[in-house]
Amino acid sequence: MRLSVEGTLVVPMTVVVSDKAVKCKTIRLEDISTGQMFEARANAKAGEYVVINELASRATLIDGKGVEHQVTYQMLHDTSASNYRKLEELDAELQAKLNAESLESQSD
Repeated sequence: MRLSVEGTLVVPMTVVVSDKAVKCKTIRLEDISTGQMFEARANAKAGEYVVINELASRATLIDGKGVEHQVTYQMLHDTSASNYRKLEELDAELQAKLNAESLESQSD
């Protein structure tokens, strides 16, 4: 099981599902494997920011019905700076959670 954290975005992000716009405020950020991280980096196109690709590969939007939607590079690129800062906060929270888990497993 991968560790993850959930939070609420400042500005809802919109996902298009069956030609219908769905606004999502809940987002989950999860830990990924090294292979997944390098795959996200490899998928970066010329002119794209690697850090946004990595973050998109770790982020999942959750709509009001609980349906999950993968975040894309373009969605993060175009979102509010406030949302990006929220994702940075969630990333720091996830890192703290990973560190705590690591310390806990060392004491076993």
